Amino acid sequence: MNNIIFDSMAFSICALIFLVLILITYISKKKIKKTENHVYAFMLWLTTLLLIIEISAVFTMSIRDKIPLVNEIVCRGYILGTIVWVFSFTFYILSLSDKRNAIIKKKKIAIITIISTILTISLFVISCFLKITYVGGKGDLFVIGGPAVYSIYVAGFIFIAVVLIKLIKNDMKIPLNQRIPLYFVLVFFIVITLLQVATGYDLNDLTYFFAFSIATLYFTIESQDNKLKVDLEEAKDAAKVADNAKTEFLSNMSHEIRTPLNTILGFSNSLLSEKNLTEEMIKKDTKNIHDASVTLLSLINNILDISRIESGKETVDEKDYRLDNTLFDINSFVYSKTSKEVEFSVNINEDIPSKYHGDPVKLYKIITLIISNAIKYTKYGQIKLDINGTVKENNYFEFNIVISNTGHAMKIDDFEKDFNDFVKLGNSKQNNIDSTTLGLIVAKRLIDMLGGTIKFENESGKGTKYIITLDQKIVDDKKIGNIYEANKEVKDVLKSIDCSDKIALIVDDNILNIKLATRLLGTYNFKVESCLSGKECLEKVQEKKYDVIFLDHMMPEMDGITTLKLLKQSGYSIPPVIALTANSYSGIRDKYIKDGFYDFLAKPIVVKDLNKLIYNLFGNKD
Repeated sequence: MNNIIFDSMAFSICALIFLVLILITYISKKKIKKTENHVYAFMLWLTTLLLIIEISAVFTMSIRDKIPLVNEIVCRGYILGTIVWVFSFTFYILSLSDKRNAIIKKKKIAIITIISTILTISLFVISCFLKITYVGGKGDLFVIGGPAVYSIYVAGFIFIAVVLIKLIKNDMKIPLNQRIPLYFVLVFFIVITLLQVATGYDLNDLTYFFAFSIATLYFTIESQDNKLKVDLEEAKDAAKVADNAKTEFLSNMSHEIRTPLNTILGFSNSLLSEKNLTEEMIKKDTKNIHDASVTLLSLINNILDISRIESGKETVDEKDYRLDNTLFDINSFVYSKTSKEVEFSVNINEDIPSKYHGDPVKLYKIITLIISNAIKYTKYGQIKLDINGTVKENNYFEFNIVISNTGHAMKIDDFEKDFNDFVKLGNSKQNNIDSTTLGLIVAKRLIDMLGGTIKFENESGKGTKYIITLDQKIVDDKKIGNIYEANKEVKDVLKSIDCSDKIALIVDDNILNIKLATRLLGTYNFKVESCLSGKECLEKVQEKKYDVIFLDHMMPEMDGITTLKLLKQSGYSIPPVIALTANSYSGIRDKYIKDGFYDFLAKPIVVKDLNKLIYNLFGNKD
């Protein structure tokens, strides 16, 4: 190889060797996957390719008289690659501002990509009409030059001027430690270009500059060690902020819990200390205690639901269910919550299917939580539940559930809060944290789990509509019809149930729980017996035959599941055993049934759940 060819390739060969070493090191290291890292990796590969093309161009220039077309193609390819590199570098600088100022979003990335592509093609087409020279400078080296390359230099200087102004003004909010290497690279390009012009030497220095820029970025901005350190610090700061926010959230929640507790304790003490109690005082104070207890239970349930969802423990529990049963439960819930001044109505399309496969517990929770939000703000007027939908492919039904109220027009910012926003805003005294607000967040999370959507519409002076869309698989396409007639028959049977000939055994280590369950079962005239441990339960079953056993799960020495296993192994005839538990998360019923229980009741016992259980055990004569 003669001296002219080697001198023409010298910068390129040195740069290529050094860049290949960087490339090997970069590939072997674990990398952070962010926009700027992807762009940098592309530029690294592109610069390596450009150096190879530049060396090939010099060699083909030395024998251009033999292969003019090949040389022309290689040189034009080099010009195209150079244009692409310039716009890639622009894109890289913009990407650095992504995490700081959210400049580059998906839509903006698409716009920048389109603009860059148009400009690249335009510049390349223009350069194709301009001449390339192959020898230049005082040293008569083989150089890709001429008007075709000068157009790139002009575009490059315009780009540098714009970028420098942007960086100096810091419009893109790029940190100083990242701007300094960029300043250095851009100034270096200006200096070597001016030196080349001043000395009259024309060298193949453009790709060398590209390689120098890549190397500078590698040891500064793209240093994986530095990036991991920065990300670690950012993660540490974010964790600290989240921890402080959650601490503040728990503090606010404890305040919300204390409010109903104070009501319960205050009225309880008042009743205990009042010497001249009247029936009216007892009823009024008892109602206040009951309302506060319901608020407290609702708040705790929502906190537990959020905790399970955040930890990933909440799962979709799919099974076959009848829609009318879920609607009856919703109806009972709403009527126990609303005042006389609020009218509640359910409108259901009688032509929709009656039975589905899905998660009825979550569907119930979603609707009741949103209705609870509507009840809170509707002091008078109307709350409506409209259920409709359409049959889709593969035997799925798309529910369209609309919950509307006349008393409240929610703000878009309040509706779009997720749990993290809710936690962060918890330290604001102006932020009203309560169980219904938290309940709406729970409902939205549950809808996401079921693959559905929720949105809302405000009408000035008319309140809010919550619109839920979700799919459930059809099990029975028989029309649901008029559900109220069937429900009336069930209620009539329930009223006529007389269990005076039945004996129930309550097993619980808490005497107050036994007293409550005894009083609730007294509604059906049960003869009730009780004991405080699993051991006593085993002894009682040997002495007497019971019609139903209510067995607490969490008891000392011998829990409910162990007690049930021993009952089944005892050889004695045992009745249906109902698990009593404070747990009420999704899938808990199936767990207890798998363990051998007939069913379960969550504590504190809800009357409607007990009614349903008694009806299933003793009311269904068929």
